[in-house]
Amino acid sequence: MLGLGVDIGGTKLSAGLVTPAGAVERRVAMPRSRTTDGLIDQLFELIDKLFGDGVVGIGVGIAGLVSGDRFVWGPNMVGEKLDLAAPVREHFGVPVIVDNDANLAALAEATIGAGRGHRSTLMLTLGTGIGGGFVVDGEVWRGRDFAFEVGHMIIDVGGPRCTCGQSGCWEVFASGRRLDQMARDQVAEHPSGAIARLAAGAEPRGSHVTRAAAAGDGPAIALCEEVGTWLGIGIANLVAILDPEVVVVGGGVSEAGDLLLRPARTSCVAHLEGADLRLPTPILPAAFGEDAGLVGAALAGLDV
Repeated sequence: MLGLGVDIGGTKLSAGLVTPAGAVERRVAMPRSRTTDGLIDQLFELIDKLFGDGVVGIGVGIAGLVSGDRFVWGPNMVGEKLDLAAPVREHFGVPVIVDNDANLAALAEATIGAGRGHRSTLMLTLGTGIGGGFVVDGEVWRGRDFAFEVGHMIIDVGGPRCTCGQSGCWEVFASGRRLDQMARDQVAEHPSGAIARLAAGAEPRGSHVTRAAAAGDGPAIALCEEVGTWLGIGIANLVAILDPEVVVVGGGVSEAGDLLLRPARTSCVAHLEGADLRLPTPILPAAFGEDAGLVGAALAGLDV
């Protein structure tokens, strides 16, 4: 018995066959269409590569606002209001569930990942932007529909413009998009530095920053500490509101590990009201890393 999980990210589509224990047995990926018009065809193409007799359900996670099985809107997608479940269900003949990608990542980490054994798990996914999900007693807390769009919590009302149209959102300061911009700025200022050497003439990316930092480059370490500090400020706000038992950080950017999480932990304590009077809130890396959303989608597919 396998679940087939699909993760529709900011720039790519990923899919995998996943066991009930969370093991990814096979996976495929492709660049993502920028518009909703081409998305269904891409889903069919991707799922076709994995679909077989062992698949009992399909879960699809997508960044943005999701109501029921309908994608409503997302800052990284051109187009609105797309029913993702019905055409996939009709084409493949198995149950299909669609949800926000961070909700699904939270479900995976809370039930069989880093949050296992805790009553409440706050999940953050650091990718192109920042996603969030909150699981209490094994259930995703959704509000009326669109809870935990935490990347668009406004940290600095006078800050840079976000893709959502607002200014100063959290993800403007602490996301993959921010690290990419830092990489470009650093290479423009220091064209012979470590980040530029790693980019080797290609467009500088956040991954070049974290690789340079891991190798001990001082400017790159400083950039990671800056992003980690902003990450911790946002976490402090969420801990003050929710008081979760554990915070789990996943997504592609989280692969930087303690380069980001160490300053985030320090910053969270420094900015949290009554930090010395509270029970400590662990900030942990996701057990499933960048696969948390894919695994959560597959688990949801198994449970439809």
